[in-house]
Amino acid sequence: MSLIISLLVVALVLFLLEIIVPGTVLALLAVGCLVAATIIAYNEMGVQVALIIFVCSCVASLLFFILELKMLKSGPLRKFISSESSITAVSVDTQTDDSIIGQSGTALTTMAPSGRVQIGDRTFEASCQGGYIQKNTAITVIRIERATLIVKAS
Repeated sequence: MSLIISLLVVALVLFLLEIIVPGTVLALLAVGCLVAATIIAYNEMGVQVALIIFVCSCVASLLFFILELKMLKSGPLRKFISSESSITAVSVDTQTDDSIIGQSGTALTTMAPSGRVQIGDRTFEASCQGGYIQKNTAITVIRIERATLIVKAS
């Protein structure tokens, strides 16, 4: 009986840890503990006790799953798994935007060899010709290849 209770407690702890550390490994271990507790209860105490443990553990598993979804959706863990910021960039239309060649701008990210650049008030995806340009370095557009600006440090 103490082994059954120990397995149920371990399963409960694993489910609680699953809420804090999202993933499936801890939940699978918890389900394994519940199955083991059910099998041991069947062998030691019969079908009725095993059935009660099985039904209660299924209900508890479902409740913990719903709790985890609520915690991840609106709880304090949300900031760790979702980002509310966005990155915007503009691709270059090679037929109509050749006027951008020769213009100067600034590297918004470290380019090794690709990243984002700002030219005027627009942000573009770009690759550097020299292989590496540090963030905030002045750049010049030298050509356009496959909707990507090719730049060099100014």
